[in-house]
Amino acid sequence: MSLNRRLIVSVCAAASGLAVAAEPNPNPNPWLADSPWPMTHSQPGAPDSSVYPGPQSAAQLGAPQYVATGYINITQAMSPQYPDGNRVYWGSNISDVYKLAVVNGKLKKLASLAKPGNTLSNLGSPTSGAYTLVDKDNVFYTVRGTSLLAYKDAVAGQLDSPIVLARQLTLPASVTTSDDAVVGLNLMWDGRLAFVTRKGVAGVVNRDFTGLQTVVLGAGDEEVSNSIAADEQGGIYIVTSKAMYRVQWTGRQLSLDEATGAWRAEYNGGSAGTGGGRLGAGSGSTPTIMGSGEQRFVVITDGANVANIVLFWADRIPADWKPIAPGKSLRMAAEMPVNFGDPKRTATKSEQSVVVSGYGAVVVSNDYRNTSLLSGGTGVALIDQAMNGAIVLMSGTTKVQPWGVQKFTWDTAARQLRSAWVNTKVSCPNAIPTVSEPSQRFYCVGAYLGMWTIESLDWRTGGDHFRKLIGMLPRYNSFYAATQLTGDGGLIYGSFDGAVYLPAAR
Repeated sequence: MSLNRRLIVSVCAAASGLAVAAEPNPNPNPWLADSPWPMTHSQPGAPDSSVYPGPQSAAQLGAPQYVATGYINITQAMSPQYPDGNRVYWGSNISDVYKLAVVNGKLKKLASLAKPGNTLSNLGSPTSGAYTLVDKDNVFYTVRGTSLLAYKDAVAGQLDSPIVLARQLTLPASVTTSDDAVVGLNLMWDGRLAFVTRKGVAGVVNRDFTGLQTVVLGAGDEEVSNSIAADEQGGIYIVTSKAMYRVQWTGRQLSLDEATGAWRAEYNGGSAGTGGGRLGAGSGSTPTIMGSGEQRFVVITDGANVANIVLFWADRIPADWKPIAPGKSLRMAAEMPVNFGDPKRTATKSEQSVVVSGYGAVVVSNDYRNTSLLSGGTGVALIDQAMNGAIVLMSGTTKVQPWGVQKFTWDTAARQLRSAWVNTKVSCPNAIPTVSEPSQRFYCVGAYLGMWTIESLDWRTGGDHFRKLIGMLPRYNSFYAATQLTGDGGLIYGSFDGAVYLPAAR
């Protein structure tokens, strides 16, 4: 974190009466935009956490502001500062790339540009283009099908500049088929982009789209529907429908060889595919890096009928470690049911990434109710995704919404995962939650009595709940989007057809 950014955090915190920011990542990625939220899942390790303060009560959030942008907006990636001190939110949806900014206290759309290609061609792979990032040079990266796309301002340093497509790389036929799609996207500590496709082609490429290297995961029968995590040591973490992978970038070569640090560990992918709100088979979460030193893990939720939170040793497995159960991979450090405090529960589902801060991890329920007519996977991608869309559109209604938030903590002394707390009075229907480390608060876009809301809990106890009512209209439906802290005490999130901004109350 730059001195500039550290000063901004302190000033914002002091001005709004919020807690001072936690110690930053000691080794932030120098190639990412120096901003509060430069990429999907906040940082390359995908923690969905922030070193910036968040609101401590509903009264600290102002009235919601909405801007239409087009359909399905997962991330609002925050740029570096412009010469006037402002930032833009870069966004990517089904059809367009766009820029938003807060101008004179109001969220405003500054520019948009249609993506190349057929809008309908990508609907069978809805997470393609969902994961985005903006680098230190204010270049915005997203994807369309098998193409990587880089966008920038037509006039560098001008807030309201038009957007231009700086470059495009379509993966060659020697790498993947035309019916594949890039899903996950991340940025390595040497400035290279890392990516993975739906059919399990993992790759790295320079940001100018030269030097492409790829490897294939599995035997061609493993599907990827989530994004990827990356670490300072060149580890790229990818979960497929069957296994958790660490693909290793050595600085010269992309490798699956264990001798380089790569590994593969199978987990319970379950038998369900798409449908019922699920976007793909197996895990419903982007892998998240937890912890540090010799106790560093990769965290996912699995595809079991009662979903488990699963931890894998990210690096060297301790010499005295034994499998946690017969038939389980030695790489697996923990596997614990996400039952929201009900040991008799027969089904739980999580389609959101695990939120991590320190050795704490939170999972929300996406176990939609009364959706049996729309829950069956047909095997036809467009039909299944249309059914998912209908469920998610209804997910804030009282008949459908799921209930439950559960926190787990890793005990470093006992080397054991434990359930820390459960709150079944909060519903986070479809949004990716977040946590403010300095404020020690959890946030999600929620629902209550048919209204879309911001829900917040004390990260340490699961109590001290507050709720901010937003509105009933579909424009406020988060539709799988991230709940993001803006860095000044406010919140922003993508919605079904736009973006919703809640400024810090003044």
